[in-house]
Amino acid sequence: MTGPKNSTDDDPRNSTDENPTVHTLDPAVLGTDDDPLALGSRSPAGTYALVFDAPAATIDVGALGEHRVSAGAYVYVGSAFGTGGLRRVLRHRRVAAGDHDARHWHVDYLGGHPAVELARVVCVTDRDVECAVATELASSLGSTPIEGFGSSDCSCDAHLARGDSVETATPLVEAAFRSKM
Repeated sequence: MTGPKNSTDDDPRNSTDENPTVHTLDPAVLGTDDDPLALGSRSPAGTYALVFDAPAATIDVGALGEHRVSAGAYVYVGSAFGTGGLRRVLRHRRVAAGDHDARHWHVDYLGGHPAVELARVVCVTDRDVECAVATELASSLGSTPIEGFGSSDCSCDAHLARGDSVETATPLVEAAFRSKM
């Protein structure tokens, strides 16, 4: 397991907010007036997990090649600490909806597959717990189905885990975030 990619005492990723909130959202609410994160031009930074519902399929994951995935929930963990913050999640949602074709990250290949549905988004603001949550999920869900997926900039095995269903995986994702904050 690795720690945060960058850490200094004055870095907002190491915020000491005593009551950080784990948000579990239906992707349809993101970017709307009902979006509790108010994702827009001044989006907060943070760590997120995308929970996909996927059938058995073969998915081309760019440089990682073709991979056969079995039906189930696939959880990708990422972070967004650049200028756009968690607005990056809106881009992932557009790719998953078929409204954006560019594939920049491994998750774009999974989310952009026509039979895969983005079912939930779980996130926390001002915390860099990407590697810790990804490692926890690999353990609690018991599977990292594609070696190297989403972890090209760290030493984790993968930032993708597989669970049986969205309904059983989502509470484990929430628990992983809470345990690492």
